[in-house]
Amino acid sequence: MKRKIISSFLKLPFTTLSENSSRASKSNQHLFSRIVIDILDDELWGSKVSVIGNLLIIIAILMSTLDYILSNGEGGFLITSNPVKYLIASFFTLEFSLRICYSKSLGFKSPSQLNYLFSFLGVIDLLSLAPILLDLFAVPFLSVFGALRILRLWRVARYIPSFSVISNAFNARKEDIITSLLGVVLLSLTLSAFMFHFENAHKESSFKNILEVFIWSIGKYTGDYGAIALKTPISDMGKVIATINGLLGIALFALPAGLLASAFIEQLEKKRKMQTINERINSIEKHFAKLTGGGKHFKYKTHPRYASTDYIQSKFLLSESELFECIREAQCLRFRALKSSPERSVSDIRIIESFKSNCAYGYRQFNEHSKVVLINAIGQNERGISHFSYTIAKGLKLNFLAREFELLNQSGESILGNSSKEYQSYLANDIAEFNPSFLAFLKDIESFDDQVFFIILSSAASGRKDVVLEYGNDINTIGWDNEKTTLNSELTLNYIIKEVSDGLSEVQYTGSNQIKVTQDFSLDQNTIGNNKDNSLQRLIHKKTGANVISLYLNIKILTDNNSTYYCAATAIGDIIERIEGSL
Repeated sequence: MKRKIISSFLKLPFTTLSENSSRASKSNQHLFSRIVIDILDDELWGSKVSVIGNLLIIIAILMSTLDYILSNGEGGFLITSNPVKYLIASFFTLEFSLRICYSKSLGFKSPSQLNYLFSFLGVIDLLSLAPILLDLFAVPFLSVFGALRILRLWRVARYIPSFSVISNAFNARKEDIITSLLGVVLLSLTLSAFMFHFENAHKESSFKNILEVFIWSIGKYTGDYGAIALKTPISDMGKVIATINGLLGIALFALPAGLLASAFIEQLEKKRKMQTINERINSIEKHFAKLTGGGKHFKYKTHPRYASTDYIQSKFLLSESELFECIREAQCLRFRALKSSPERSVSDIRIIESFKSNCAYGYRQFNEHSKVVLINAIGQNERGISHFSYTIAKGLKLNFLAREFELLNQSGESILGNSSKEYQSYLANDIAEFNPSFLAFLKDIESFDDQVFFIILSSAASGRKDVVLEYGNDINTIGWDNEKTTLNSELTLNYIIKEVSDGLSEVQYTGSNQIKVTQDFSLDQNTIGNNKDNSLQRLIHKKTGANVISLYLNIKILTDNNSTYYCAATAIGDIIERIEGSL
């Protein structure tokens, strides 16, 4: 167990923000700021920095709380010396100050940095810190005020999984619990009114008003630990109503408790079920993690393209429903349908694809030594392109941005991959309602300058040529156009056309069956059209000033047998490698 924890810790990134923030934000944000935000976001197991920082906070809270508990009352004693007290007080003061300074980065949206101070958590921190500082500087205050120190202990509860189960259980049945409580309270209040009037007919009655009867009944429900239910009803009807009220008292606690208990059991069962599903997901992902794709003679080391659902079911002994539970819950698995042959009119093979993700919109890889940026903007909705682009980007160590998750705009509509009205809005700096994940994708693109070369990899319909080269011209327009072409010179255009054309001829690949394949791929130019401001290609060119081309691969290649697929990957990889070598 100890080795497993240490191993998991060592696999964590140094800081979560260094992996998940946009490249532009990362470069503009100091390491100290990233570390502080990573620690204070209250996520314990997010990164090495987060684990160490939050453990120090937990230890300080526990030491301060135990010192307060054990030092009060008869026989009290101190567990911390004065120097340690000063250290803990300084630590909490620093933490509180940093939370105020970085409140905006921690999700507290307000023009003022004092917004955290006036939030619920900010008030709790301030109230729990004040007695520590007053005690440290020997400032007199009411002893009951010191009990506020205990409030900080609730921060530790955030790291205990059981507390989240209780919270989820309550939220799941919140409406039912509140409704039942409200119903019982209303009935109890009604009975209290009747009881008061029956009791008020007797002069010996000690109940002065309806509210006093209601409070008396609440005291009876709770066992009267506060000694507020010492009075007794005198009239016969008062006694009857008091008995009925007592039965309601049982319902007051039994009904919500039963609802909460059943919800708690459901949450525990759900948690156990998710643990089982996650174990199955890990097993499936281990299958895809093997670097067996393409065979030993393939230029790049890569994982398998896909696996049939029947194969995964038989290998891991999963039912169909269990397998689809895994696909729904997995972060990096997709269900796809393929045709066993191009002649078929419908898809008859069910497969599972695996893809990589390390950020909100999908996957990104930065290499300051590479002058090429490879982009996959349609990974979430097209077969084969995620594996194809990742294989080349990883093999050549390129800068790589891949949209792997579906991103929605404010209207709930899907933001498309290569063309979208959002691209046009971004060019006009109209980004107020942009999806944060989509905005991070665009910011990562814009973080590059005009010294790099952008290549967008996409898929084309089966009726087109094997590869379509787009460089921003109007449809079916070939050659240099100063107003349209997304390349910075005619010389560059001519070079790219030659490299792509030559690179698709007589491509050789040796498969895992040791059979050597030599294949020619057909090429077309500007038959799709990326000449408008709603295209990703034009956005990149306008925002960065860099050279940009799009390479569309026929969907038949992306879904064909391994020989054709890896032969095409070899060709595209060689073309990109030569382009980068010329920069």
